[in-house]
Amino acid sequence: MSITISVDVLGRIGEAAVGEAIRTVTLGYAQLTAAQLLEQKPPRPARGSMKWKSEKQRRYVMGAWKRGEIQIPYERGEGGGVDGSQTLNRSYIIDLYGDEAVLLSSAAYAKYVVGDEQAAIHQGRWTTVQTAVETVRRSGDLDELIQQALSAL
Repeated sequence: MSITISVDVLGRIGEAAVGEAIRTVTLGYAQLTAAQLLEQKPPRPARGSMKWKSEKQRRYVMGAWKRGEIQIPYERGEGGGVDGSQTLNRSYIIDLYGDEAVLLSSAAYAKYVVGDEQAAIHQGRWTTVQTAVETVRRSGDLDELIQQALSAL
């Protein structure tokens, strides 16, 4: 003889509440990842650590330096252009689209510092977004977020 017991969890909690819990966890995960990135204040790169991607890039940078368009070494907070420095650590924005969070940076150069196209000079000095995501996941903070969201249901 067997007895079957079934519980309609979604019926008891409600799909809207489950969806809201998922959005809360997703947003929290993005915020924790942004916090990991905001902690960064790496030291200046070691002298001679710049590696050119090509001779063309080297010539362009050296020409811009001679014309006074850029400063070498770069001084934080001294960016060019109309708006000045884009200050990477203050550029993060989190947008929530349904149950998906997107971490954006308004700094045009972010992909070369913390993104998938990280320049060699920043490797080992700046944590990439992907590494920050993994750090949050491994830390147990994500599990805690999930537990909090489930206990609120």
